[in-house]
Amino acid sequence: MRTIQAIGAASCIAGNRFGCCGGPMALRRAGLIGVLARHHGLYLQWQQVLEPNPKHPTEVALARLFRHIRRQIQSSVTNGHPFIFMGGDHSCAMGVWGGVLKALKRRKNFGLIWIDAHMDAHTFTTSRSSNIHGMPIAALLGQADQRLAAIYGDTPSLDPSRLVLIGVRSYEPAEERLLRSLGVQVYTMERIRQVGSLPLLMRQVLQRMRQRCDHYGLSIDLDGIDPRDAPGVGTPVAGGLSGIALCRALKGLGADPALIGMEIAEFNPLQDRHHRTARLVEKLVGSIYGDRWQPPK
Repeated sequence: MRTIQAIGAASCIAGNRFGCCGGPMALRRAGLIGVLARHHGLYLQWQQVLEPNPKHPTEVALARLFRHIRRQIQSSVTNGHPFIFMGGDHSCAMGVWGGVLKALKRRKNFGLIWIDAHMDAHTFTTSRSSNIHGMPIAALLGQADQRLAAIYGDTPSLDPSRLVLIGVRSYEPAEERLLRSLGVQVYTMERIRQVGSLPLLMRQVLQRMRQRCDHYGLSIDLDGIDPRDAPGVGTPVAGGLSGIALCRALKGLGADPALIGMEIAEFNPLQDRHHRTARLVEKLVGSIYGDRWQPPK
C-alpha cells in the first residue's frame, strides 16, 4: 500500500464565500482515508490541518499561514515524501508551491500544471474585489504589487515558461494581458475542444513538461471541473472539464517520479450535493496515486 502525506489548510479568508475552510476536515471525516485504502491501495498519512489566526488582520494572518504551509511542504519535499495538499481557498497555493520552490532551490527546473476555471492572476492593483484567492498566480510568477508581495513573502518565483493553465473560462483583461506578456501557456475550454479531448491535451502538456522540467506539480481548483460533476465549490462556472475525463487524463500520474505533489483547492462542503464533489475528489486522488482505479464502463 502506497503512503502519501496529506496536509490541509482550513482557510477561506482570502475570498468572499464562506465554506471552503471546512473542506479538508469534511474530506477527512467522510472516510476518504479508508475509501482510498480499500479501493485504490493508497494510504493518506495526515500531518495536520493548519488554520489562520482569527485575531490577526486578514493579510497578516494569510502571510503567517502561508509561511507555516511553506515549512510543511518544504519538509515533505526535502525528505522525499510525495504530498497532497487540501485547501481551503486557492490563495494557499502561494504557500504550497512557494514551499516546493524553496525546497528545490532550482526554481527554473520546476513546472506547474494549474487546473482552474479562473486565471488567478490579479494583484491588488488590478482586482476590483481585492479577493486574494484570485491572486496566487501573479504572486508565484513574481508579479505581485507591494501589498501582495508582503503576503507572499521572500520566496522564489516560478518560471512562466514552465506554467500551464488548463480549463480556464472566466477571467478579466488585466489577467490575460499579464499572462500573455509573460508567455504563460493557457488552455481555455475553447482551446481544449479544438485539441479534441482532455486526455490528448494532457499527454501533450506532460510531454513538454518533462522535457523542460526536472520536477513538476499539479494544482487542481475544483471549479475547473463542470459544476454538474463538482457542485461543491464557491465560484462555479458552467462549461468546465468533465470529472471522469479529468480522472482518465491524470490516471497513473503519481507513478511519475518527477511529480512532486498535488494540491486540491476550493472544496466547499456547504455547496456540495449528494456528496458528488467529495466522491470526485476520491476518484481523482485514486486515479493519480492509486494502483487499482478503473474508469466506469
